[in-house]
Amino acid sequence: MSHGVTWLAAVILTILALPPLPARLAGGHPPTRITQLAALAPVAAVPATAAVIVAAITSGWLAIPLTIPAVILLAWQLPPRRRTGRQAAPAPAPAPESAPAPVRLRVLTVNAWGGAADPAAILRIVQQHNVDVLAVQELPPQLVSRLAAAGLADLLPFSHLDPRPGSPGTGLWARWPLTPLPSVAGLTSATPRARTGPPGGRAVTLTAVHPMAPTYGHAAIWQRDLTLIQQALTATDGPHIVAGDFNASRDHRPFRDLLAAAGLTDCADSGQSRSWPGFTWPAIRVIPALPVMRIDHVLAPRTATVHMSRAIRIPRTDHYGVFADIELT
Repeated sequence: MSHGVTWLAAVILTILALPPLPARLAGGHPPTRITQLAALAPVAAVPATAAVIVAAITSGWLAIPLTIPAVILLAWQLPPRRRTGRQAAPAPAPAPESAPAPVRLRVLTVNAWGGAADPAAILRIVQQHNVDVLAVQELPPQLVSRLAAAGLADLLPFSHLDPRPGSPGTGLWARWPLTPLPSVAGLTSATPRARTGPPGGRAVTLTAVHPMAPTYGHAAIWQRDLTLIQQALTATDGPHIVAGDFNASRDHRPFRDLLAAAGLTDCADSGQSRSWPGFTWPAIRVIPALPVMRIDHVLAPRTATVHMSRAIRIPRTDHYGVFADIELT
């Protein structure tokens, strides 16, 4: 292959990678297709990096300008630094005798793809990972019945559910009693909220979410949903954990704003053990598809210790589930 052809190939690869870059810089705000483009920033890093390699091999000077978009796209995808705990911290003040014990929560979130998810597989994962809290999105009444028939109540006997036909339904199951709270008003999909916690432990607020996907014509609703969720979280006292299909990644500014305003961290970013990059969508096995973005999340307070975060394959869904092992002190 001549240098001219490879030079052209490097330029074409960079051109293919460029659209998500300004979209991500702009934050992925609606009402244009910029929202969808921002989510493709992880994908764009691949051709951008390939372009630099091709240019460096065949035309060294060309690699210099092509490096700029590649470095920016790659930097956005690098995992945040883990908290090492090596820095000395001041000794905590003695806790009062009535202070609650630390709470350990193992949380699993699953998008059930309109109820098509395999109930037996969900139960196996719940049992294998000793899950304490299960959040399910796209929960129709039929799946509630199938999960009950499979024996979910034997593992997680308490629930707060809002099943609906199609994809708007959402539900919470837990190992400990749930105290229902008002859901987030005005959202497209159900958003059940409840408080729970082990006996003697501090109560934790759980919120299961599923904002509207920012597809064509729905981007403004998507941003409104994320804003309403953010407002509800910032008005919540005490520790809270949020799980679900956010239809947003950290390449979207509204999602990053939500994390900052609510004082939360994505467990996939802060886990001491994590499956980086933790992409969750798409996960359809009937076509050659690999996950290219992380839109399913478990969020925890920044002060929490996230021992583990994993993306888990759920049979017969188009999303990977997310499991997180969280300690609240």
